Amino acid sequence: MSSSSIIALDVSFNRLNGTLQELLSSITTDQPLQVLNVSSNQFSSELPSATWKMMKNLIAFNASNNGFTGHIPSSLCLGSPSFALLDLCHNQLSGDIPNTLGNCSKLKVHKAGNNHLSGTLPVEILHTASLEYLSFPNNGLQGELDGAQMVKLSNLATLDLGGNQISGNIPESIGQLRRLEKLHLGNNMSGELPSTLGNCTNLKTIDLKINNFSGDLSKVNFATLQNLRSIDLMMNHLGGIVPESIYSCGMLTALRL
Repeated sequence: MSSSSIIALDVSFNRLNGTLQELLSSITTDQPLQVLNVSSNQFSSELPSATWKMMKNLIAFNASNNGFTGHIPSSLCLGSPSFALLDLCHNQLSGDIPNTLGNCSKLKVHKAGNNHLSGTLPVEILHTASLEYLSFPNNGLQGELDGAQMVKLSNLATLDLGGNQISGNIPESIGQLRRLEKLHLGNNMSGELPSTLGNCTNLKTIDLKINNFSGDLSKVNFATLQNLRSIDLMMNHLGGIVPESIYSCGMLTALRL
């Protein structure tokens, strides 16, 4: 089989090292490659910057669990309009998240947790209505959540920004994310929990530990969250009594306040 006919290339869970550019040196402009999985290896170079423009059919790229350094390439989905999955978790990537990733109009899964990323979450990413999974935990991200833009993520099921330095309140508009199943935010957020959280009726996990949230928990009607399995609110400044509506969550198995 020639390299020009490969649709899926999966070399995950090996001990490959060197540069990714060497692995992709045979890529041509008519390359039909759709899936590239180099996860769980020992790559330690920077991610190539020019190769992506030639991958017009690329749908999924998984480079998690390596030692990639440098910045996230700004050209990742410029040449592939159907790009849907990007997983860069557990590397040594640094710098800002490029706002050009907002051009990935078909992106569904965007993961880059456990790196050294900094700056703010680009507002352009919040324009990607196709996103179902947005996960950047344990980085150095700052800034506040833009409630006016967040509502555009109407298909979002997972929002994981825990272990960062994102500040401010949880926007009231979060209640419009009706498909949200997992919410993980921290570690520098404050204010009261919005009552609109009760509108996210598909929520299974609420993880808001180690923040500066205050106010009365009874503001949220937990009785509407019948899919809720886990609530973690430890190390905040919440007051009042445990609201009775929490006991209406019939599927709740873990509660930590």
